[in-house]
Amino acid sequence: MEGISYQRFPKVKIRELKDDYAKFELRDTDASMANALRRVMISEVPTIAIDLVEIEVNSSVLNDEFIAHRLGLIPLTSERAMSMRFSRDCDACDGDGQCEFCSVEFHLRAKCISDQTLDVTSKDLYSSDHTVVPVDFTDNAGYDSTEPRGIIIVKLRRGQELRLRAIARKGIGKDHAKWSPAATVTFIYEPEIHINEDLMESLTLEEKLSFVESSPTKVFDIDPNTQQ
Repeated sequence: MEGISYQRFPKVKIRELKDDYAKFELRDTDASMANALRRVMISEVPTIAIDLVEIEVNSSVLNDEFIAHRLGLIPLTSERAMSMRFSRDCDACDGDGQCEFCSVEFHLRAKCISDQTLDVTSKDLYSSDHTVVPVDFTDNAGYDSTEPRGIIIVKLRRGQELRLRAIARKGIGKDHAKWSPAATVTFIYEPEIHINEDLMESLTLEEKLSFVESSPTKVFDIDPNTQQ
């Protein structure tokens, strides 16, 4: 029909916000908009991830492909992602994807020289750009923050060595899951609860208490002064 506008103006209210977690309310819209936001968060937001690995020395128990796969899944800080170019569109290196405008270079050199097992972690990756480094989850993992830990890549025994060069590039989750900025994005309907005030007044105190206890999320309460 003419004159009817289907334009929607959704409202967003942040309920909880942390470094690695966000919870918000989306109002004045429908499920299609919520699902569109969910899909964009997972597959359309550009991030930076290791995309090319050149192994120089690998005498560990893991093969080259396994280590390259693990490196690709290490999350990197991506504040620079918006200003970087996609390697396929970079005219500075003709799409080679190994220039300062579309890539960041990492180096890793580790060798075990003692009888104690050496943990090679994401903290052993040295970046050519201080703004693009592995994300550190030490504080959130329940470990002592004074102890330098990271995401384990491989464990080395005496005499074993790992040397490699890695190139991180800009990408989106639609191309590969390693570029997805979110592990999980879900949405649920927020129920609207309407209470029949006339019916509530006819209930006894025991019935009201039973009604309050029936809610698993404890959304109801009784005023101790009015008993309502």
